[in-house]
Order: sequence, then C-alpha cells, then structure tokens
Amino acid sequence: MAVVLIALATLVSCTSAGSTTSGTPTTSPTGRPDAGAGATAPGFATEPPAACGNPTESLRPAAGPPRASDYRTDGSLARVLERGYLIVGIDQSAFPFGYADVTDHNRLKGFDIDLVRQITADLFGSDDPSRLRFRVVPNNIREQSVANGTVDMVAKSVTVNCRRRAVVDFSSVYYESGQRLLVVDDTPAAAADHTKGLTGLPTGTRVCTVGGTTAADAVHATRGLIDVTGDNWTDCLVRIQQGQADAAIGDDTVMAGLQAQDRFIRVVGPKLTREPYGLEIGKGKPDLVRFVNASLERIRRDGTWRRLFDTYLARYIPESEGMTAPEAEYRD
Repeated sequence: MAVVLIALATLVSCTSAGSTTSGTPTTSPTGRPDAGAGATAPGFATEPPAACGNPTESLRPAAGPPRASDYRTDGSLARVLERGYLIVGIDQSAFPFGYADVTDHNRLKGFDIDLVRQITADLFGSDDPSRLRFRVVPNNIREQSVANGTVDMVAKSVTVNCRRRAVVDFSSVYYESGQRLLVVDDTPAAAADHTKGLTGLPTGTRVCTVGGTTAADAVHATRGLIDVTGDNWTDCLVRIQQGQADAAIGDDTVMAGLQAQDRFIRVVGPKLTREPYGLEIGKGKPDLVRFVNASLERIRRDGTWRRLFDTYLARYIPESEGMTAPEAEYRD
C-alpha cells in the first residue's frame, strides 16, 4: 500500500499547470482547503461572531428544475454557455472527495468531482465530458482564482465562513464535516485523551497537516506539538507511513479516507469543529450562484446526493446510515 501511495504522491507533485476534461489532471498539486467555521474544541480559534451574519446563507434559486433560461440577470451564466464548458478548480489528493484513481487510468473521482459533473449536466443538458474542464488549484490561490475568473468555481470541500465570504460568494451548503484527529497505532498519541483534541496529545507529538489550513494554525498554536507540514493529504499519509509523523488532523471525511488506505492508523475522538462545505463562485455572479443552487436542490431531492454519499463516503462515516443532505439556507 505504501508503494501505491508514494506513487500517487509522486503523480500529484510532478504534474504541471493546465486543465483536463474528464481524465488525468495536468495541473500543479494542492492540499486541502482550510477550515474554521466556528471551533468547538481546544486548540482551534473561533471566527468573530456575526462577522457577516450567517455565512452559509446563499442566493435563492428559481422554483422548479434547474433551467439556464431562468437566470439572465448579470450574464455570468450566459458567458459560460457561450464558451461551451465550465471550468472548475478541484483537489486531486483528498480521497474520497477528490482524487486521481491510479487503479483506473488516473481518472478523477470523488464526491466533489461527481457533484460538479451533475451540475454541468444540468447546465448543458448532457453528460458530455467536453463540457467540463478541471483545474487543480492550490490553497494559496484558491479564492484568487475564483475572484479573477481563472476558474468559474472551486469544488474542493471548502468550508463556508465570513473571511472567505468577503472575497467570494458561495453556493448553498452541500455537506457538513468537522475536524477530527487521526493517530498511529502503538504510539503515545494513540493512548492520549482524545476528547481534549490537540491539547490532549503528549508533548513532542508530530502532527501532520496541510499548510495554510486552520488545522495547521491550531497545531502551531498548541504548545508542545511538532508541526509536520504536508503539501497535500497524500503527502501526510506518506509521512506517517515513513515514520515522520505520529498523528494528523483535518476534516473527518479526509481523515477517514486516509484511514481507509492504511490499517495501522485510525480516526479518534469527537468532531472538534463544524465545517459546512460550499462551492466557491466569484462575486458579482448571482446568475451562476442561483443556477448552481437550483442544481443542488435537484441533487438533494431526487436521491442523487445519497447515491454519491453511498458511493464515496458511507463506508467511512460511522453515522452514515442516518446521513442526509443539509438543507439549503437562503438570504433572499
């Protein structure tokens, strides 16, 4: 397994900037997006209350099925239709949300990936892969890429919060996650009091995170911990397997995905934060936001959301049997 993962890490780190339609990405590597929608456990800083009201409220779509003809206010949707394809920033190292499957010709798969494919099919009326271009977007230019129009949207398990809402707009929330710890068996970290989060880990614990995340900030701020920074989550897994880290911390979905790839690591303790995921879309594009929300409403209602959840997430989430799509919240 370690050999396969190292090969995947090499694949991620060796790709160059570019885009793809449905198969192998040709862009630079990226890690996971940072979190921080309100901390509930030691070691996480809380966002200032009411900084932008309720950041998860998005723009209400028109009633009925998603129809491009219903959204003609600002031209943002019309420009995408005229171009003939949607450009979406993604992650290819966050199993099971977005990853290149090395066992299937490096085809892009995951909850986020297939969610975007559904939205694109609604927009263009077909599942023609040429209608969708993927671009791997690093964390440090993610919002910038949306704001300057390099991509039409970003779909990489991004937590909706006020800080990001000041730069970009968001779709309605399509998934709710939370930060959790992952530890290596037979280490002091595995025997710690995991109900205390990071503060319960022994002094000297080496904790892997992805740079630029709220989890990384929390590790830096917790006395006695040693930060091990990975370029992406696959990198963190390889570092754990090579004995360079004793634990990791990140969204529970991604931590569960890492656990699924190695029998000697496990996710422990409660969720430490709330992480509502939304699709990032540029400011001044309400037509695009509303259409995406209409598509998400269809995905919630017709069973597609649950099908994607069962395909990619159910086996890794302890409470999966009762999981349903989060209800949308709108500000208008």
